[in-house]
Amino acid sequence: MLRRALASGSVVALALFLSGCPSEPATPPNVVLIVLDTVRADHLGCYGYSRPTSPRLDAFAATADRHEVARSTAPWTLPSHASLFTGLFPFRHHADAEMVRNGANEAVFNDARPLANEELTLAEALLAAGYQTAAFAANRGYVNDRMGLHQGFETFVNERRPGVEMSRLAHGWVKQRQPDKPFFLFLNYMDAHRPYNVAPVDGPNEAQLPKAPAENPSALLDLLYQQIYGSDAPPDPALLRNAIDAYDRGIANADRGLGELFDLLAKDGLLEGALVIVTADHGEYLGEHDLIEHSKDIYEPALRVPLIAKRPGQTTGRVLDTPISIADVPRLVFAEMPERIAKPHANGFPGTKGTEGLFAELNYSRGKDMASPWGERFLRERSALYLGRWKFIRSSDGKNELYDLSVDPTEAQNLFATKPREAQLLLDALERIQAKASGTKSSVTARDPTADELKELQELGY
Repeated sequence: MLRRALASGSVVALALFLSGCPSEPATPPNVVLIVLDTVRADHLGCYGYSRPTSPRLDAFAATADRHEVARSTAPWTLPSHASLFTGLFPFRHHADAEMVRNGANEAVFNDARPLANEELTLAEALLAAGYQTAAFAANRGYVNDRMGLHQGFETFVNERRPGVEMSRLAHGWVKQRQPDKPFFLFLNYMDAHRPYNVAPVDGPNEAQLPKAPAENPSALLDLLYQQIYGSDAPPDPALLRNAIDAYDRGIANADRGLGELFDLLAKDGLLEGALVIVTADHGEYLGEHDLIEHSKDIYEPALRVPLIAKRPGQTTGRVLDTPISIADVPRLVFAEMPERIAKPHANGFPGTKGTEGLFAELNYSRGKDMASPWGERFLRERSALYLGRWKFIRSSDGKNELYDLSVDPTEAQNLFATKPREAQLLLDALERIQAKASGTKSSVTARDPTADELKELQELGY
């Protein structure tokens, strides 16, 4: 049985609050949801980055609603995508890593618990409402059927390809769909995830981008792992710069894929009237807090993501300052739906509705990190709550943190010891939010990965 929501509350008011739209649409719009895997907001032009990594996304943002402050619910793929699809935080959907005990009562790291069939996904809800649904996901490590993220998609293509190729695959499905029914199309681009896609961008911004490093991007990251985690000295600046150059080229190639999709949909007359949402599942550490890549902690480089939504027919851009979570994406979608589709789900995809702030968490890290010589650093659970200017991090090892992001956006000064009143208020609020967790975790477990899937996980750095 799918999770069912009580139909209550004013859907029209919700639409006005989230989208600024004065009236509901007469017919359901096509929906396109795009995840730029591993893309942090501050490496995009529309979020202030100096390099031309994202010209197509920047142009899109100029005609859409750009959320200035958007955050993921987790710093890695599985729990963040599960939140994106269900509107639930990880402590409620439980598609996450966990520590369990074996028969000898020894701690054993379980790399991932899949999304349970009982959870209702955005794709399932739209499919039931008469939508055609399709997903084209380049992330074969965790955005797959093994992790339960295929639920609700009639077509689910899981192939690791460059962004341009993913867009063309998706467009092929669009051309073959039934034209008299609305569609929900989900795409996941992996160009900015290890191994970064440093191929030529073949666009006007190619000359302005840094040259592709001579080293293989994965080799660069492996060297940085050794330097950052295996030594107290700072990493080689040239090596770190090369990794950043490779990452930026990966973003540029994801942006190229995005532009290809926009061009193809516009040529078919399908872009203007669609609801198009572009976001990311998480960001990437590039040396900050002595971290590299992602999934290891819940600081801003891994949680601050883009979130840009173009409502049907929208041509004028807006910048929205109210912080938002990727768990709010289903609510953004239903805010653009006719009442007959939106009303049954008024309370079913809650996001931050009814919470006291934005929330994110990390249950340990990936197996590769836990098994490494420096694995003790990551042997902890971390939860973060954002309230106004404050960010509070509760850590299972007792090393709690408090930051005033209005004056310390890089989280350099931990105020936990000097601001006990603020720390206690945020801790109390965090505990109230987590008290809403569902009582029992699903017993679902992931099947063992195939040899091919294991190879893919290794190539992705897991």
